[in-house]
Amino acid sequence: MKQRRTTIKDVAHEAGVSIATASEALNGKGRVAATTRQHVIDTAARLGYTANRLAKNLNAGRTGSLVLSVSPMSANTTASGVQPEWDIDYYFRVLSGASAHAFQRGFLLSMLPSSSPSPAFLSAADGLIVVDPSENDPLVRAATAAGLACVTIGRNWDDLSWVDNDFAAGTLTALSHLSEVRAARPALFLSETSSSYVRDELSAYLDWCSSAGVDPVILRSPGPRVDEAEATIRTALAAPDRRFDAVVTTLDTLAHATERSAQALGLRIPEDLQLVSLTDSRSLDYGLNTPVTALDLQPIRLGELAVDLLLAGLDGTAERRRELVPTALTVRGSTLQPGRAD
Repeated sequence: MKQRRTTIKDVAHEAGVSIATASEALNGKGRVAATTRQHVIDTAARLGYTANRLAKNLNAGRTGSLVLSVSPMSANTTASGVQPEWDIDYYFRVLSGASAHAFQRGFLLSMLPSSSPSPAFLSAADGLIVVDPSENDPLVRAATAAGLACVTIGRNWDDLSWVDNDFAAGTLTALSHLSEVRAARPALFLSETSSSYVRDELSAYLDWCSSAGVDPVILRSPGPRVDEAEATIRTALAAPDRRFDAVVTTLDTLAHATERSAQALGLRIPEDLQLVSLTDSRSLDYGLNTPVTALDLQPIRLGELAVDLLLAGLDGTAERRRELVPTALTVRGSTLQPGRAD
């Protein structure tokens, strides 16, 4: 026979207090004496009591549901209608971190496969996380218009709370690494310029080129997927008047396309071409002939912090906040290291 679930009533009876006092003690609210609060907590733990998350959310006027979406980098979609951004490992790691942390906080988090605003979907959620929002992002606009709590991973233009990396500093770290062994002439390979992180990387790259006396070379893919990027980078690498000997990519998929194209053209990595990705992924470490040096953006931590910011806003316990997560360069075989120069 299935054992009956311990209720707040059982805890109150065992602790010798009212149900209201037991509830306030366990929720950290109300004017409950410290000794009484601890007594109730100890009693709940001894009885194996866990709060009913659904009932708790309903009592607070919530659904217990959060939504995470990625702002689109292009108008293209996959055959199933899912945004191509979900093919990028970084976004799934953000989703993984946010989903696990939301569950620990008593919420279920869903992925929105398409960035098109869905009033029905949004109305069923307590809050929204948008990753890499664009300026005048339609999903952010729809959420704020509906009064839905919203935070972003990546800076936004709507005075909402956000969590982000210092992409300018990370880009300069990557460029400095390329030049440690020999003077580098890097090209920047990107797929869009609408996101704040790409703008930061582009600005840092241009500043570095100016200070280093290097002519900037900017390559643009029509989309973020490997198959979309390969034609662009292969043409650039094969050009007889190529003006770069290194490639810095804004996405791991662009780095993947670059490594594959270089191998197909017979270019040696890193001797003929150095390669750095400003977004790391597992495929860059294990899925290529030459593992790619990359910037670790700590996507799981970004997802966790975004959930904390969103729930703090829901609870009314925090003003708008901005959080920066540090990056770290993971050096692999695609870049020259001391003793490896020609």
